[in-house]
Order: sequence, then C-alpha cells, then structure tokens
Amino acid sequence: MKYNQLIKIIAKGESQTLDFKRTISHKNKIAKTLVAFANTRGGKLLVGVTDDKHILGVDPEEEKFSLDEAASFLCKPPIQLEYFEIENREKKVILIVKVSSSDEKPHSALDTNGNWNVYVRANDKSILAGKQTIKNMDGVDSDIIPLHLTPNEKKLYSYLKDKERITVKQFSKLVNISERRAKRNLVELATKGFLFLHDFQKEDFYSLA
Repeated sequence: MKYNQLIKIIAKGESQTLDFKRTISHKNKIAKTLVAFANTRGGKLLVGVTDDKHILGVDPEEEKFSLDEAASFLCKPPIQLEYFEIENREKKVILIVKVSSSDEKPHSALDTNGNWNVYVRANDKSILAGKQTIKNMDGVDSDIIPLHLTPNEKKLYSYLKDKERITVKQFSKLVNISERRAKRNLVELATKGFLFLHDFQKEDFYSLA
C-alpha cells in the first residue's frame, strides 16, 4: 500500500473493518478489537493515528511487542497478525495491523476482571456478542453477503450501514410489515450468518455480520 492510498483510507474514518489507535497502551482493550475483527469480517488497525485522523507516528517494534502479547495471551484462540509499515515525509511511521476473518470463530478476549468475552464489530465499535450470535458463529463465513436482496433486505442493509443496530420493532416500521414477520426475517438472516443477534440486553437487536 502506498502512502497516498493510506491517506484516502484514513480520510474515510473508522468503520466495521478499520480502527485507529494512537498507541497500544491497554492490551486488554486491543485484544477486544482484535477479537471483534476476527469474529466478523476481519479488518485493519492503524497504529499511530488518532480518532480524529491525525498522524502521530509510533515506534513500530514497540507496538508490535504489545500487539503480539495481546494476540497470543489475551485472545482465545490466539489470533494471527500481519504487519505493514508506512512512513510519511516527516518520517512518522504508521503501523498497519491486518486481522483476517477467522476460521476458528468464536474468539474471546480477556478483560481486566479476568472474564473471557466474545466481541463482534458493529460499524466502528467492538461490542459484546449475544449467546445466539456465538452459537451461530461456529462455521459461519462472515464474508458471505446475500447476492440477491429483496427490497426489504436492501432497506435493512442500507439502514445498518448507517446505524450500528436495529430492533424488530424498528425493522417492522422501516419496511412496514408486522413485528412477527419482521422477527422471522431477522432471525433467518442471523441464522444464515448475515446478521448478528445481540440478546444480552433488555431488548434484542441485530447488527451486520
């Protein structure tokens, strides 16, 4: 990847497959991000870039050490990382960390309380996965996207690209169908691995897989 290409990527901002880190200061937090990428579509972590897209640069070897520790000891199963480095004209180095969508889903990350939690990406956030999502995750390829979308599914995917989540009630209103039918459609898409079901809060919601 060339520097000009990287600048264009940074300009688009964080997303389901892109995350910025100033530096790797909290290994448990970075493990959460690595796990979320591996459990969803994979992604890239740009180290040396702030949330508001400023390039600060890092010592890549120091950051790799922290990342390797997080990926090896705070992720279960461990996650394989690929590293790339790009230097700008001011000699500031950006470390690009590539995480592939994993064949060993679900991965979990160790938090500071000693708990192992499963996370997925929803837009630009790493969020807890629900029990049904974890159950459906085994053997599902998240890179698969439905080729032939119905009009209702097109509206759903367009909505979820802008918002990070949708409930049965919201989907029902969005496409003007009964809540019963809306739930059936969402459950079917989640079972096929196209959506994640998050069932750990008062009201279930869905996000893009």
